[in-house]
Amino acid sequence: MSAVMTSGVVTVGPSTPLADARALLTANRYSGLPVVSTGHRLVGILTTLDLLRAEVEGRSGARVADVMTRDPMTMTPDSPVSVLAHRLRRYGEVRVMPIVEGGVLVGIVTRGDLLRTPERRSLVDRLLGTPEVDLDAPPPDEPRIGSTAGQVMTPLHRCWVADQSTPVTEAAAWLSAQRLTALPVLDRDDRLLGVVSEADLLADRLSGRRGPAPRTCGQAMTTGATAVRANVSVAKVAKAMVRRRFRSLPVLGRDDRVVGMISRGDVLRAVAPPGR
Repeated sequence: MSAVMTSGVVTVGPSTPLADARALLTANRYSGLPVVSTGHRLVGILTTLDLLRAEVEGRSGARVADVMTRDPMTMTPDSPVSVLAHRLRRYGEVRVMPIVEGGVLVGIVTRGDLLRTPERRSLVDRLLGTPEVDLDAPPPDEPRIGSTAGQVMTPLHRCWVADQSTPVTEAAAWLSAQRLTALPVLDRDDRLLGVVSEADLLADRLSGRRGPAPRTCGQAMTTGATAVRANVSVAKVAKAMVRRRFRSLPVLGRDDRVVGMISRGDVLRAVAPPGR
């Protein structure tokens, strides 16, 4: 487990204002923050879904304890990585697994950690929790000003995208380094063919699946993926993400071509334009 676990985890306390937790999540592209009490004892986890639900329900002024997920699934440092991978793949909403020993949080493992190849898991990475990111990675995200999906999305020219022939190893490296949960798979005209997610690429020897493992994104992708129009309101996207637990959605322009991706983080960073 130590080969994939990140120590030195960023955490929040139960009394932390949601606004502060939201800033931590969005600035660092985290999908969840462990919630700890005195003695670093784990009492819950705050996810982007918890934050979005609070926004939709008008509780953005609450504190972490009011909206966090209590009694989250955990594992111990001596748990087999194969069991960990199976649980992270099987339980769709669980992307961050707290590693707990005697009730005390000692680290976390994410789906992205499991997708990272062994040579990319450096000692500094594991101790400090600082992922090795490609040099051409986009700068930290800033607030998105707008009220529609097209205004607050990550535009296509800044998205990481795949085609059907993209090797799954390459897609996994992109997802891990960029802290993404999914990539759109597009044809030459930027039309959506499918989506390849962390769960699609995560090795799971305990799933009982038979047959050769997929080697390309065309083989691994999920077809018939849900997308959203660029003119759909951010409020409507947030409600859909809460109701159907979407992590990210391709955004379509008027000609049905993909023009970007909108994630939970994009929605949480959204700021209404002046005068609204």
